[in-house]
Amino acid sequence: MPIPIGESAFALLERDIPEPVRLCDPWATEGINIIAGRPKLGKTTLERQKLAAAATASEYLDSKFPVAIKSAFLSLEEGELLCRMKFKLAGFHDTATTSIQLFFEWPRGDSGVILLDRYLTANPDVRLVCIDSLTRFRIIPDARVPAFMADYEAVNALHDMSKKHPGVCIDIVHHTRKAKSDDPIDDVSGTYGLTAAADSVTVLRHHADGALMKTEGRMWTRNENTFSLRRAGNQTWEMIGVHLDLTDEQRETLELVKTTGTSGLTGRELGDKLGISQPSAWRRLETLMEKGFVTKRFGRCFAK
Repeated sequence: MPIPIGESAFALLERDIPEPVRLCDPWATEGINIIAGRPKLGKTTLERQKLAAAATASEYLDSKFPVAIKSAFLSLEEGELLCRMKFKLAGFHDTATTSIQLFFEWPRGDSGVILLDRYLTANPDVRLVCIDSLTRFRIIPDARVPAFMADYEAVNALHDMSKKHPGVCIDIVHHTRKAKSDDPIDDVSGTYGLTAAADSVTVLRHHADGALMKTEGRMWTRNENTFSLRRAGNQTWEMIGVHLDLTDEQRETLELVKTTGTSGLTGRELGDKLGISQPSAWRRLETLMEKGFVTKRFGRCFAK
């Protein structure tokens, strides 16, 4: 066997390698993306909304698909009747529904990956694929195979295939465990093998009258990664904004600090504005400093 010859890091940096294709920055980037949440929370609703936005070059959450693209929806859980009802309730434009190809049956495991490879090769205009769900797409795990390896290979087979189709975004709908973890990403049902093999992971959690959505991944470029969503009717979600994980009192305090701009604010001044004692005002500011929203310089507090 010949001795392998590697490549220097310098040579790699000098190579002309295209940047990752972002169909809708940052919500649809090429590669494999897991979207997980508890049953009936609205994962598939969010995916249908993405497919329709892609088909019409429309807004999706707080971004927009710059050009219209075709998509494939492997609806392996809902079936024809429920899928039809959901699309009717959403009321998407005919242009959108015409550009979404539906499949209600698909082979599992390696056979399914091979068929998807052939399908994408034969349909190069299909740039967005939704697989709903991973449980219906992967083979039933062999008890003799370590759980981590079985999970990793279930997603990695799709990941390897996706490299042959640069510019294609493949979303995989999955479920979360019943028990919640401190980090929502750890809620994903199964082992770390699933999240390790994916390019990005999005987890939906029920919150108030909507949901919290956290996204992490190799190609995630935003500083923020947790967002608040609410139901907008007609089978769609609306983004409220970045989730700050603050109480109403803390949000009120932060807004007051922001209004001072470069002047900053002291505990005494905050107390006068809110009609509370100076020690209570400083405690509020210290809490925001601990959470990373406020910084203190020369005895005054400024929003970061």
